[in-house]
Amino acid sequence: MRTPRFLAALGAVLLFVFASKAFAHAASTAYLDIGTPSGNTASIQWVVPLRDLDAVLDLDTNRDGQLTWAEVTARRDDIEALAREQLLFSNDSAACTLDIEPLRFTQLESGGYAAMQARARCPAPITNLRLDYRFLDHIDATHRALLSTPGSAAPRPIAPGQQVALEGAIGGSAGFAALLAAGIAHILGGPDHLLFLVALLLPAVVVRTHGHWIARPEVKSALFEVIWIATAFTVAHSITLGLASFHIVSIPARVIEPLIALTVLAAALNNLKPIVTRRLAAVAFCFGLIHGFGFAEVLAPLHLSTRELAIALFGFNFGVEIGQLSFIACVFSLLALARGWRGYSRWVLGGGSAVLALTATIWIVERVFDVPIFALATT
Repeated sequence: MRTPRFLAALGAVLLFVFASKAFAHAASTAYLDIGTPSGNTASIQWVVPLRDLDAVLDLDTNRDGQLTWAEVTARRDDIEALAREQLLFSNDSAACTLDIEPLRFTQLESGGYAAMQARARCPAPITNLRLDYRFLDHIDATHRALLSTPGSAAPRPIAPGQQVALEGAIGGSAGFAALLAAGIAHILGGPDHLLFLVALLLPAVVVRTHGHWIARPEVKSALFEVIWIATAFTVAHSITLGLASFHIVSIPARVIEPLIALTVLAAALNNLKPIVTRRLAAVAFCFGLIHGFGFAEVLAPLHLSTRELAIALFGFNFGVEIGQLSFIACVFSLLALARGWRGYSRWVLGGGSAVLALTATIWIVERVFDVPIFALATT
């Protein structure tokens, strides 16, 4: 067996995770509501994260790392121009114009947002309204706008660069399928969730005996360990995702995001100085309760009926599980192949856990003190 090849492949997977645009924050989500057309107009509401507007327009003029609403409203003309350039509506191929009202600030669980009310005015009575959504195109591939239209059973996620028909094209099944895809994209675009799983998976293919890590003699026992870990994590985050989505329990993102980073740090440190070696599934369950609130930041702000929210929740959560299991299968296969390498405990388990611990520590500082350390280091 040529183990270095497998280690190179494992490194490629981790580099993919680190390359994500959502490196230190939750995945970017906006909310777009389209009203029932009346004549040649249709009402529009676009609720967009302030951090995304800042990323595009550099709104923090005094460079103090704290974006104020005064700084946002001072750039109202630029924000409206951005909306007109990147929310392109048309009716029967004829371009529509946007009449935009003054911006409003709104605080959601995942942070501060700008709420923009507008009317799309078309040259003729609306019969075939279409949207070309370009916000954050070529900037953040993980961004999604949750699109709600009259008669839709569930909001439909749309990606940057996507074109959608807004009349009669979004029913319950389409919304469900789109939310399933959004769940997959959300978990694969959330490096903190993925790296927590990596931290739990690293010791799953070895066993600690007399103070040393040795390879498990067979893959079967390691696979059972991984199944228990994945099941515990799934059950836990499904519970809190449901509680938060139905507004039974609500915890602000400014609290949850540092806690998620803390779970990565704790799991990584446990690999370096083992305290828990036999009940990793229990650890995954406890920490999965925290991660579920992180997933819920997508659905919690939506104003849906109980039935609509249940459809949205099931589709999104199912997508999260598909993405999670795909990632686990990939990483576990590589770890299982590399477990017999003499340097596994030092370089893969030890070195990998040290990198995870350092990354999580930086995340905690970023999220508690709102200091973009990673962004500053790459500029």
